[in-house]
Amino acid sequence: SIKSHDMPDVIDFLVLHQFYNEAKERNWQIGDRFRSIIDDAWWFGTVESQQPFQPEYPDSSFQCYSVHWDNNEREKMSPWDMEPIPEGTAYPEEVGAGVPVTTEELASLLYKPQEGEWGAHSRDEECVRVLRGIDQLLSLDISNPFAVPVDLSAYPLYCTVVAYPTDLTTIRRRLENRFYRRISALMWEVRYIEHNARTFNEPDSPIVKAAKIVTDVLLRYIGDQGCTDILEIYNKVKAEDLSSTDEEEEVAEVFAESDGPGTSSGKRTARQRVKRQPVKACADAWREQCKQLLSLIYEREDSEPFRQPVDLFSYPNSSHSSFDRHQNDYRDIVDTPMDFSTVKETLEAGNYGNPLEFYKDVRLIFCNSKAYTPNKKSRVRCNV
Repeated sequence: SIKSHDMPDVIDFLVLHQFYNEAKERNWQIGDRFRSIIDDAWWFGTVESQQPFQPEYPDSSFQCYSVHWDNNEREKMSPWDMEPIPEGTAYPEEVGAGVPVTTEELASLLYKPQEGEWGAHSRDEECVRVLRGIDQLLSLDISNPFAVPVDLSAYPLYCTVVAYPTDLTTIRRRLENRFYRRISALMWEVRYIEHNARTFNEPDSPIVKAAKIVTDVLLRYIGDQGCTDILEIYNKVKAEDLSSTDEEEEVAEVFAESDGPGTSSGKRTARQRVKRQPVKACADAWREQCKQLLSLIYEREDSEPFRQPVDLFSYPNSSHSSFDRHQNDYRDIVDTPMDFSTVKETLEAGNYGNPLEFYKDVRLIFCNSKAYTPNKKSRVRCNV
């Protein structure tokens, strides 16, 4: 996971590893002709020289080429910004002008999935199969709360609590546009349906239970590449997760009333909690109360798994669900890690502006644990 923010006069971009490797293999020489896409047009130029952009980084390819554009401008370029000129390419009628990029040319420059990144099938085959599965899933009432984006005008607090909103329609459109480069990226986003519901609602609320069913069904369908009927998987998951008829009826009531994830009674309870924050004579009295709460938590043996950040290098392999999880996959599933030592340091540094910020981080610890450890019988999950 990468987080960034804009800085004045700093070039900020990411280069896919595939494109980086292809660019390094081109090995441009002085006098070579090239073309580059700028503002939806091809512009042509010639390599004049090569030298490190910064002497302290002699092996860096960043802006290592000095080029002379056909319009007589000169510039520093990186190899991943330069494309070979195919044989038979039409040049502009006016020297130094650009040539519009065609749709086919843009498509040819997109990421090309590598063998195994979409299992035994191609990306196109899997996207079509998963699209059919999502269409079947959308026909069920249980998917209604997660079918479309949350209406932020009706639920403005949602965007302040959930960092990565998603829904079945958004995932569907991204599959149509071949947005996901790997099947693991698709599964990562699907997990956020449940993760977001847990983050925004009470852990045992009906909408969270519904989110778990929808997420489990879709993940199992994606993982079983021979499956073409998601409804069979839904019936199996529902039988596993709904332990009684009463519970199923309770969930069904939420489906009928909800218009998006987080619009359940659990959401209203969360809002009421904010309003019930007691007014203290001392504006900072809550900080001392939070410190006392952390002290009590640290005294509990059950808090041990959550006291320090997850060790991404020594974390053991595990199989918490029907999908195999591999070492170091924690950050693939958990977007924002949190632990009690981090909460304690933030609190002692005075970086929480109000009790709600403290509450969100504490709750995030348990939401992360449940998202990564769906097995309710595991030691960590029982401690939650």
